[in-house]
Amino acid sequence: FRHTLTYGFGDIAGRAAAVVLLPIYARLLTDAENGQIAIGFAVVGLCAVFYSLGLNQALIKFLSGAGAGDTDRSRKRFSSVFWSLACIASVVSAGAYLFSEPLAGWVLGGPDDSDIIIMLGAIVLLDTLSEPMFSLCRAQQRSTRFAATRLIQHTLQISLIVYLIAVEGWGVRAVFVSNIVSSGFALLAMSPVALSLLRPTFSATLLRELLTFGIPFVPSAVSLLVISLSDRLLIEHFLGLKTLGVYSITFKIALPMLVIVRAFRSAWAPGLLSVSDPEQTRHMCARVTTYFVGSASFLVLIAVAFNRELVVLVAGEKSATYLPGAGIIPIVTLGHFLHGFYVILTAGVFVEGRSRVLPLVVFAGAFVNVCLNWFFIPRVGFFAAAWSTVAANGVMVLLLYVNTRRFYPVPFEFARMAKAIVAAIVVSFALNVDDPTFEGTLAKALILLAYPIILSGWNFIEPGEWSSLRHYLRPQDASNSAGG
Repeated sequence: FRHTLTYGFGDIAGRAAAVVLLPIYARLLTDAENGQIAIGFAVVGLCAVFYSLGLNQALIKFLSGAGAGDTDRSRKRFSSVFWSLACIASVVSAGAYLFSEPLAGWVLGGPDDSDIIIMLGAIVLLDTLSEPMFSLCRAQQRSTRFAATRLIQHTLQISLIVYLIAVEGWGVRAVFVSNIVSSGFALLAMSPVALSLLRPTFSATLLRELLTFGIPFVPSAVSLLVISLSDRLLIEHFLGLKTLGVYSITFKIALPMLVIVRAFRSAWAPGLLSVSDPEQTRHMCARVTTYFVGSASFLVLIAVAFNRELVVLVAGEKSATYLPGAGIIPIVTLGHFLHGFYVILTAGVFVEGRSRVLPLVVFAGAFVNVCLNWFFIPRVGFFAAAWSTVAANGVMVLLLYVNTRRFYPVPFEFARMAKAIVAAIVVSFALNVDDPTFEGTLAKALILLAYPIILSGWNFIEPGEWSSLRHYLRPQDASNSAGG
């Protein structure tokens, strides 16, 4: 359980870094430059999933515990994967270098930014070389090294970006240079992990074995990335880099909800699998869902109430540029809320080992997302992209619920969840206060207090639950239960 939480820290730290850097991006970069950041890393993310071929997941499977086998076979497996990915990434990066000008014209809007394409190619190469080492670290359960490296990597990245933009005035290029430096650090820091297994050897037979396991992960990973990134690509295509920059900044203001969901996801599966009683697991899933709906609904209400204030806080003097996108903050937060619901519903998949249901569910969400984005972004603007995220996650929640209830029925507390949802809807209508003054902000803060008051009046938390919560959260009780 501890190792799982630690490995989830890398993703959480990366999301947290994006939140920390928001004021720098919004205040010191132009909307077009923020658009370049969004589209650049969207392309990198999509490419990385395609050419990694699920091999990093396969390494974790075949180099963990009993799957590791003898040392010689492990060396051949790791070396075959590392050299294969190194060759693919080298070809991709070389292509980015050789065709940087036409790629810059196609992706970034002009050949003058060809150096950014070259830097993106360098980031792809460095990250591709380090990822097998991080996977090996996970397989060997060296979680402390994993967490320390990720923490230093993101700290170095944030520090360099702030310095190069705020002090040296490098503009958008500071972001890509800092990513190269931090990715280079990660590669050097993780190299000692690979020294015991990396050899100048290659086994086509073992690589096929790894690909057989890894390739089925690719469609799901691509579908999830499509849901996350298709909006950026299509906004840039239909509306241009400046509009994408506005969307990107306001979208990221809703990231705290996603950070919470990702942190929860890291602990959810191992937490469920640690409970031996199936009936207890189902009731725990139902109760956690109820608490999640109640608390996450309040976070959505905060986004509804203070979306304008959050933009002003983040963007400062440039807030006028980004205020047109303030309305997407509660919509995106709602999308992350539904994604959290989706994560909870994966309980049945993990407990019963029915992972084959997930690719179809995720693909359906991606299909809905792309169709809505393609049709509505040119007509409605980037608000369509925010709503398509909600729709995609909603479709995934619905399909996963319908599928899992057949083999893992959970006694969800629909009546209690309805109380939270109805209370949130009532309060959200009351929050429709169009007053940008301090008095208006104070009024919305007071209206927000109505949500917990309504839930308290409706007995959302039932008598005796507070004492039960305190009981389960006490460390000594948890340890005694584990010992028993």
